[in-house]
Amino acid sequence: MITTTDVMAHLASGNERQQDAYKVLQSSGLLSILAAYQPYPAGTVPIDIDIPGSDLDLLCEAADLEAFETLVHQQLGGMQGFRCDRGDGRAGQRPYVTCIVEIGNWPIEIFAQSLSVRRQNAYIHMLVEWELLQLWGAAGHREIRKLKLEGWKTEPAFAVVLGLQGDPYEKMLHLASMSKDELWQWARLRTSFQFE
Repeated sequence: MITTTDVMAHLASGNERQQDAYKVLQSSGLLSILAAYQPYPAGTVPIDIDIPGSDLDLLCEAADLEAFETLVHQQLGGMQGFRCDRGDGRAGQRPYVTCIVEIGNWPIEIFAQSLSVRRQNAYIHMLVEWELLQLWGAAGHREIRKLKLEGWKTEPAFAVVLGLQGDPYEKMLHLASMSKDELWQWARLRTSFQFE
């Protein structure tokens, strides 16, 4: 799942919810509207740990957040549930814009930063989570979904399973510095449920 095209192909051939997300992204024209900002479908849906009510995330790279926000207001402002917020980048983050729209049964969150999508925390978290789910298989998907249904956010759910202490978002970023083999070896010793 390296490029947007890869993720879309993954969604198109995935489970029922993934296929529905694919259809919504295609029919809404969102990817075309945001094309100048390299929109990338991310979050829980592509890695198959979404639950009812989960949103569909689109990450974007926007060197000029003002221009991005103007385009989004012009193109999406009339859509159901439209909302746009700016973040000032506290806690070491770069400033960002988050916009929400509702299409079909999906709340869609569009997140933009003046940073390549591949360097954004949400993308990095998703890749680490995907690697761990590849190790854990179906048992991992079930365990993470169970925790999410109990009210846990995604990164804290992974942190619980791995016994991580401290800020789960920072801890997941740290795991991204490991190679796949290192991550799997480390995770095998720490995972709180039976898998394989």
